[in-house]
Amino acid sequence: MGIKDDFSDDEWFLLSSTPAMIGAAMSGAAPSGVIGTIKEMTASMRASVQGLSDYPDSELISALLEKAANWEEAKDKMSDYREKAKSRLDSAAIKSREELQSHVLKECAAAAKLVDEKCSAPEAKNYKEWAVKIANKVATAAKEGGILGFGGERLSAEEAELIAKIEAALGAPSGHLVA
Repeated sequence: MGIKDDFSDDEWFLLSSTPAMIGAAMSGAAPSGVIGTIKEMTASMRASVQGLSDYPDSELISALLEKAANWEEAKDKMSDYREKAKSRLDSAAIKSREELQSHVLKECAAAAKLVDEKCSAPEAKNYKEWAVKIANKVATAAKEGGILGFGGERLSAEEAELIAKIEAALGAPSGHLVA
């Protein structure tokens, strides 16, 4: 019996989708152009997987990032994930960057409450730190406000503000991960 058994399917989906949603919200927090957006989405994926190295003793993060046993299982998991994510976003009727951020902050708060209730204190802390690290990595992956890669700033005011809101929604220590 693993940690996944402690959660319903909907709860598990919330915990597994929140990091990706944080990445999407951070990517949209400040315009960084096509190349910048690609850098940010790549940073989101890398930071998510980095959780395995950063928290090698975390049963929760290891289970959330568990690889499929084979190609068919991976395809089925991805299809199921895509359908659940689409349904969840459709029901939220998100039409703007601000609505996406608000939705993500609600998801962060719900995920934090869930890990606080169902996980050990160190496990909950790891999940929250991991989620904030993802936000930070996405925020600093590309410069905003420059022209053709020149100028601009590594961390915009909008990104810093969203990181602070994510930290608050998760109940994570504030400011310690912002580059």
